[in-house]
Amino acid sequence: MTALVLLALLAAAPDADSAKLLPRIDGWKQSAAPATYTPETLFEYIDGGAEAFLQFDFQDLTAATFVNAKKVEVTADLYHQRDATRAFGIYSQERRAGSTKMSGKLEGIASTDHLEFVAGAYYVKLALPGGGDPGILPMFAEKIAAKLPGPRELPAVLACFPDQGKRPRSEKLTTRDFLGHKFLHDAAATPYEVSGARFRLFAVEGKDPADARDMVAAFRAITKLPKADVAAEGVVTLKDPLNGEVTLAWSGRWLWGAVDDPSPQRKALVEELGRKLLRR
Repeated sequence: MTALVLLALLAAAPDADSAKLLPRIDGWKQSAAPATYTPETLFEYIDGGAEAFLQFDFQDLTAATFVNAKKVEVTADLYHQRDATRAFGIYSQERRAGSTKMSGKLEGIASTDHLEFVAGAYYVKLALPGGGDPGILPMFAEKIAAKLPGPRELPAVLACFPDQGKRPRSEKLTTRDFLGHKFLHDAAATPYEVSGARFRLFAVEGKDPADARDMVAAFRAITKLPKADVAAEGVVTLKDPLNGEVTLAWSGRWLWGAVDDPSPQRKALVEELGRKLLRR
């Protein structure tokens, strides 16, 4: 056996703990033992797509295929991220803006042959590769979700974004390189449209107040505003070479503001977002 073949077998080796996440479903059986992939081997399963998951602190993937007596197949991929926020983050990046929420309490989207949902630290993808009864995937989702630990609520920061003008189900989380800048990490952004103006509100969570001030200082440096002596809190308007006019406010461990259309309508929304963030 060559070293390459051995590596491939180890990459997809079944894991006993991961297999416990998969339910027993009457009338269905697994066509083979579930496969487990790690951060080092995820590219073996989704070559070209692995990096996006790794950015959200991917832990492991359990992949299984179920089949029934009619030879209908269901594939189930359970992506385990570091925590529930990271799981929602990668889901938000893949979810089409404005999509309709699947029925039930789970946060997810569904079509006739695909269903994706978030439960705790897991982002789950289900598929009917050969087609079948559209009720199959919601049933699988319910059974799998019942086995997964962790919260079902959306990340708390999303509740801070004002409702006025917000595009529904369009928020996205980003772990790094927010707005194209390496120094901006752990951000949430939501698109708005108010009186014809289109812009995004954003919130960036620092590790602590010092980290937040470091991000402000770095932002001010690239826009040629003084870098030193960043106050504990403040509001500035920056001319970002990558994003145009940016409203930036900060206090404590939070940065927040607006980007895109430099509209007067966004000022009140930025202020409301800040009030809600600082009450958290």
